[in-house]
Amino acid sequence: MDRMAAMALAAVFGVAAVAKLTDRGGLRRAITDFGVPTRVAPLLGWLVVACEAAVAVALAVPRWDRGGALAALGLLMVFSAAVALNVSRGRTPACHCFGGLNAAPVGWSTVARNGLLATLAGFVAADGHFAWFFAIAAVIASGAWAVSAGRAWTGVTAALVGLRTERSQKVRPGMPAPDFSLRDEAGRTWTPEHLLAAGRPLLLIFSDRACGACTALLPQVTQWQARHSDDLTIAVVNGGGASEAPLAAGDFGPGPSRQLADPDRRVLAAYGVTATPSAVLIDAEGIVVAAPALGATGIGDLLAKALKPRGRSTIARRAVLFASATLVPAFASACAATRNVTGAAPSGGSASPTASRRPKEVKEGDAWLCDQRYALCTSAACEPSSTDPGIVICRCEVQDGYSVGLTSCAERAPVGDRVFSTFSVQNTSSSTHTMTCPDRGQWGNCLDVVCQIDPQNPQRALCQCKSVESENYLTFGGNCDTRTCTTMIWSAATQQLPGVAEYQSAMKRIGLPVTLPESCPSGAPRA
Repeated sequence: MDRMAAMALAAVFGVAAVAKLTDRGGLRRAITDFGVPTRVAPLLGWLVVACEAAVAVALAVPRWDRGGALAALGLLMVFSAAVALNVSRGRTPACHCFGGLNAAPVGWSTVARNGLLATLAGFVAADGHFAWFFAIAAVIASGAWAVSAGRAWTGVTAALVGLRTERSQKVRPGMPAPDFSLRDEAGRTWTPEHLLAAGRPLLLIFSDRACGACTALLPQVTQWQARHSDDLTIAVVNGGGASEAPLAAGDFGPGPSRQLADPDRRVLAAYGVTATPSAVLIDAEGIVVAAPALGATGIGDLLAKALKPRGRSTIARRAVLFASATLVPAFASACAATRNVTGAAPSGGSASPTASRRPKEVKEGDAWLCDQRYALCTSAACEPSSTDPGIVICRCEVQDGYSVGLTSCAERAPVGDRVFSTFSVQNTSSSTHTMTCPDRGQWGNCLDVVCQIDPQNPQRALCQCKSVESENYLTFGGNCDTRTCTTMIWSAATQQLPGVAEYQSAMKRIGLPVTLPESCPSGAPRA
């Protein structure tokens, strides 16, 4: 029995090591998000991979398995302490515990999962003695995991069978709901975890400040919230607006509670919403039940689906599944998924035989292509600085990978919580378009400007961009609604797109050709 436990643990640590090795950028980002200085992250990442691989090998060899189990126990305690420290401080960085296979935010469920693995490690280290004690501990840990980790369990399982990857952009039924953190009309911050805390399904209704049909629907949403509060949580994600200030109580007409401000429409984009009003149904465990429903009729049908009597609890089914299954089949599936991840072509190009030897820096004309942490502001919403009229403050995304700028890689190297804004198409998708603003308006030039990582949200950076006023500027923001050219300040660029040609050329040289988003379709602007 202890050999079976040792092999199961070897499978888990082996998959974790290999998956992290294929997702080194994500691993570096995860380590820094846990509060480790940027300069230490690469070395610590290699150390984690090496330790996990060594533990897997030791557990697989009978004469070394007890030592490997003790080492596994030590690693799990360190990992759990790091998670508990962050969660207790209100921070839930993405774990990347299984590399690109699973990048879900950590929580107490992560600690419970590690506790289950620790009981297996303890059983092996004890050479199979005290089986009754470890059996009780395993039941307690697995029960805590099954109850508290509905979203995390399904995220890992879906990843192991290849249903999703970290870079998946399209929301599909059966996948975990994309995470977000938005404020409501009272200034309170909400995440999917908070909205699902009552154990009820969640109906997310997507609205927009410029959408008349949305305004007409909201009084009915108020009635739904009052009528079905015992069976369903309903929240409104409202796109648009120039800032992240809390919403005024009457911004959308009478009454709905939990109106969440999404000023730069990032949450709408994350859920694949291209028209409003629309809605997504998420079950009590954080899993998307259906693709976005469009219009008042579609939303009503989705509401009716949410209120239908539900069958046997999926948590109970998972507990039974866990009790009756071993980790070996999961290991086989994960190996297959890992091979798929390893052999997949990079986004935007074909696989290159020299992928593992790509340079960290490429000089192309007057620009430098650098592989490092940076801020991406291509669709960022901005607001005027309160202290400098020549500056606008833009809310940008923190990314790791290749980006282009007009200063050297050394000059824009990340230091601590400071990064620089540069250009890439790393976060674009088929729904991203280049919008031309023909009217004279204010915009932010963010190329090569200094940014500060938000200590409350390590995926976000505040960038001090140059304030510009001109006609015919280009932005990836606005969702092709040119009315926002004058109502909002976007991070944008001139039509000459400085550095973009060099970016395309340098990426092609290293085997990662890219395609820029298409221009917005002609016709009436989108609402």
